[in-house]
Amino acid sequence: MALPYKISTLLYCFDDRGRVLLMERAKEPNLGQWSPCGGKLQTATGESPWACACREAAEETGLALRAADLHLAGIISEHGYEGKAHWLMFLFEVKPQLRELPPPSREGRFAFFTPEEMAVLNLPQTDREMIWPQFWRHRGGFFAAHCRTHPDGHNDWTLEQADEEPNTAAETTSSAPAPTVERDGVTLPAPLIDLHSDDYFMGEALRLARRAEAAEEVPVGAVIVREGRIIARAFNQVELLNDATAHAEMLALTQAQETVGDWRLNDCTLFVTKEPCPMCAGALVHTRVGRVVFGASDPKAGAAGGAMNLLQFPTLNHRCAITAGVRAEEARALLRGFFAAQRGKGTVGSDG
Repeated sequence: MALPYKISTLLYCFDDRGRVLLMERAKEPNLGQWSPCGGKLQTATGESPWACACREAAEETGLALRAADLHLAGIISEHGYEGKAHWLMFLFEVKPQLRELPPPSREGRFAFFTPEEMAVLNLPQTDREMIWPQFWRHRGGFFAAHCRTHPDGHNDWTLEQADEEPNTAAETTSSAPAPTVERDGVTLPAPLIDLHSDDYFMGEALRLARRAEAAEEVPVGAVIVREGRIIARAFNQVELLNDATAHAEMLALTQAQETVGDWRLNDCTLFVTKEPCPMCAGALVHTRVGRVVFGASDPKAGAAGGAMNLLQFPTLNHRCAITAGVRAEEARALLRGFFAAQRGKGTVGSDG
């Protein structure tokens, strides 16, 4: 009888400096994103999660592990991944330390990172939102969480079990401490990424920009945030919709107004990977968006200070606060790569 879900393992390996080993995936899912090594169980042969973890460690890192070398750090159940699959993921911390970087494989290339360096990596959405923060918080112990995914890209999380204190009896040889923050004189575990930061929300916009690139649209993505929650997501769809006005910002504004139930978006912030053009800037002013955060500047046609500044034009009846340059290099690299590919094909993309 077929199981109602797919099962996989993830391996959290560290070197003697406390850096974690991540793989930049060369295949879907998570193409181009950094995640721990691991893979799917061979359920047809009755393979256990521990046996799968040992096999994947040998195949991907060259480590010869026994079950005793693994600490079960967490279990994640994921309902409705990409609208069609259910996953059960076993998270294992590997106790032996790695002495050298594994060579690239057909699955991707490896690198070591500190927790601080990971904050700017392209990580899978579920890893950023829950898995890494909980791994650090409960390292040495155990946690279990359930994720229900939705078609619009947001996830509902339930933390079903977690050790209140890390299990200090767990035999782990890795020496990297979990990140901490100071609050009211008390040291507390800190999430890997602040889920209310400009970097985090721009990361969501960048993820949408990559979807635009995959659709051969100019890679621009946008999200609109209200009270710390994303209420609209969009990417350029000029070619898909055959509509010159279908820029990421315009589509996101329409979604946000429908969600809020009002055309006024005074208490909202737009995050967009590229400086808005005059059309989008005009729409942002007319919808009274409170703040605009963008990545790559556009000195030729940008309307948020690049070529002009319509967002703060003195005679208009609304002015948007502006934050420029958030994750600009990532956004700029996407745009440059796209237009270089377009020139190679002898085609020219829309301005986006």
